[in-house]
Amino acid sequence: MGALVRSRLKMIQQLWLSRSVETDIVITLDSGCVDHLADMADMPGYACVLEPSPGSLRKQNFIVGNGNKVKNEGQVRLRMGTTDGSNQELNSIFQVAEITRPLMSVSRICDQGLDCLFTRSAAKVLAPNGEVVATFERDGGLYTAKMRLRAPKPTAI
Repeated sequence: MGALVRSRLKMIQQLWLSRSVETDIVITLDSGCVDHLADMADMPGYACVLEPSPGSLRKQNFIVGNGNKVKNEGQVRLRMGTTDGSNQELNSIFQVAEITRPLMSVSRICDQGLDCLFTRSAAKVLAPNGEVVATFERDGGLYTAKMRLRAPKPTAI
């Protein structure tokens, strides 16, 4: 890619990012999900930082709860914070696919050195020192949390 094209892409990305606003999203904690997944529609402002992932380069699909396959469209690094007043940061790479709700993978959370503690009423994500990083309230059979989606950081072009 030429320097002029790269410069213009960077300018477009900066303009797009300057218009991004913080918004709240509801994320479901999923013990059966192998990756964090979200639909681009649930991540306003993040389309400009979508990048290929190893899975999207291999044309990998995800098999969702109803047995259907959905295409891996790439990945984004989500910048999130809790909305419970603790102002904890949760930044993680999410695979992008056409799904009905954003999902956080319990196994990926544990791979990041965090623990998940499930109770009858909530699931807590714990730091290695025992500090609560996030709380997912139980609603029926799902554990969900409202997170503040922060504006994305620019990627290298």
